[in-house]
Amino acid sequence: MKRRALNRALALVALTATATATAVTIRHSNAVADAASATRDAVPNLAAPYSGWNVSLAPKPDEPGALSLAYDSPALGRRTVNAVYLPTSYRASGPAAPVLYFLHGTVVPALDDRLYDPATCVESLLCMISGGGGNKQTLLQGFATQRDRANFVVVAPDTHPETNWCETCPWIDGRPDVVPNLHPMTAETVPAETVLYTEIIPLVEHVFNVRRDRGGRGISGFSLGALGALIQGFRHPDRFAYVASISGAYDIVDEPVMSNTLSALGDFRDQGYGTPQTDQLMWRNFNPRDLVGNFAGSGAQLMLSAGDICLPPTDAAGAADCAKYPPLLHPAATTVEIMVRRNTDLSVKQLTDAGVHATQVRFSGVHGANNHRVYADVIVPQANRVFANSVRTPSTFSYRTVDSRFSIWGYDVSLDRERPEFFALEKASITGGSFTLEGSGTATVTTPPSFKPGGAYQVIYQSSLGAPPRSLVTADQSGRLTVPVALGTSKETSQVQIIPA
Repeated sequence: MKRRALNRALALVALTATATATAVTIRHSNAVADAASATRDAVPNLAAPYSGWNVSLAPKPDEPGALSLAYDSPALGRRTVNAVYLPTSYRASGPAAPVLYFLHGTVVPALDDRLYDPATCVESLLCMISGGGGNKQTLLQGFATQRDRANFVVVAPDTHPETNWCETCPWIDGRPDVVPNLHPMTAETVPAETVLYTEIIPLVEHVFNVRRDRGGRGISGFSLGALGALIQGFRHPDRFAYVASISGAYDIVDEPVMSNTLSALGDFRDQGYGTPQTDQLMWRNFNPRDLVGNFAGSGAQLMLSAGDICLPPTDAAGAADCAKYPPLLHPAATTVEIMVRRNTDLSVKQLTDAGVHATQVRFSGVHGANNHRVYADVIVPQANRVFANSVRTPSTFSYRTVDSRFSIWGYDVSLDRERPEFFALEKASITGGSFTLEGSGTATVTTPPSFKPGGAYQVIYQSSLGAPPRSLVTADQSGRLTVPVALGTSKETSQVQIIPA
């Protein structure tokens, strides 16, 4: 890649965005056009696979101080538009900047057209979930207004101003269903998690001068996107140092109000996961309450927020939000925030019992009214502190999932079993020297690269299956061991220890 040319183009686009945001307005339209053109000339020189994605970068037309990063998504088979907010401290070279990823919430497929705005935007929630709602919900956060205070880049996927590809997706990978989706009555089934980890995050880390370590990466979201942020933070605690939920649910299975609401909206059904009654196992596989043990001990910080629906306004800023979005005139937004508030309040004890400390904050407002305050007053200072300090890597960890393949803390695990069920990797040494498995079938575990390449090692098994107590394995060229573990036809526990031969 012609990095120098890209950096010059990026600096030009950033300068254009900054000048516009600080009221030093560039009045000649050709200046913005030249910046966008310069960037488009540079970005196609990216290395593979990004060189084939038709990547473009330009000032975001509807938001001074923001950039629009667009590309042709291989996983989606369509073009996706994403918003990027560079802090004023950002430099194209030198120390890399941290990144906070932001996930938007529900967009109703049948309303995903800006032609409906005159009718839907009389109520704040209906406006947010209608045409181009991903962009509307991102604008609510006020990211561009905090670029002088935030010491990190913010990246918001799927912010096309007209339509969205992630409509009712909770930022998970959908799967084929018996009943095909009929858009716009139901949302498209999309591989949202795959897009995050194989496209958006790698592309951002390739185009911008940003950190690629867990300590320099966070994830946040609003509404359904807040649930998505919790899901991703708990499914991938080795990827993020900071997780922030803005008015999102924590328990989507055992708390009946939230469970029934999400079931009625089709957020999981559209992605091929039925309802809590028909497909409870997979709902639990994405339920933060069921996955909290994965996050415990990770060293990452967690923040949960919910509005108080103006009963009463907490301060002058809260009073202003309540005056702008009075609860009686925004009944849908008020109802949703009541549900979210109740759901998060119920979560606190369970989080504490699981060994997770969460900062819980409340600001006055209905659903969507207080987002800018949560970001400016809570997330910016918290994320600045998190990214400025080293994040602790656990010496041991535990992880559970229904997935038949997963990677966590340097381990790669694949399962061959008769039926899906929760599988646990427990008391696992971060170096790969010992771990315990609980599940059925056969597990193939590839350890972190902590061993001597080509070295021989004894694997000592302790289980009730009567399997051979020892086997000999050789480390590959990267220092990883591949260890098969038999677990039987019903849930069994097998302890594994690895020592030099």
